[in-house]
Amino acid sequence: MGARRPDAGTAIVGTIVGFLILMVLLLFATQLIVRLYAESALTAAATRAAESVATAPSPALEVGAAEAAARGQLGTFGSSHLSFVWEEVDAQQVVLLVRAQSPEFLPGLSAWSRIERMVTIRTERFR
Repeated sequence: MGARRPDAGTAIVGTIVGFLILMVLLLFATQLIVRLYAESALTAAATRAAESVATAPSPALEVGAAEAAARGQLGTFGSSHLSFVWEEVDAQQVVLLVRAQSPEFLPGLSAWSRIERMVTIRTERFR
């Protein structure tokens, strides 16, 4: 039997540290991609909802249907993590503020996972 070397077992420590760093980076990248997708989907759904209200013959009556359609487009994300605030619905413009909470993969990023979008659409009528 040979004598043990003083650096025996150090390769496993470096491998574990490298693996942990890689996993944290992958989780962060996943969190970033999910947040970007949630922002994009939320913005598109909010824009469609505001446009449908702005083009309706009676905008105030269309608010409920547009909100339901936007929640339907967003699926489970729209049913539980989303709030609509219709700030202005009149003959001039429709202003919609949407607040959401993006899904989290990394704990401690709850402040970073809040999404807020404001959509303003002018109401246009043919004369």
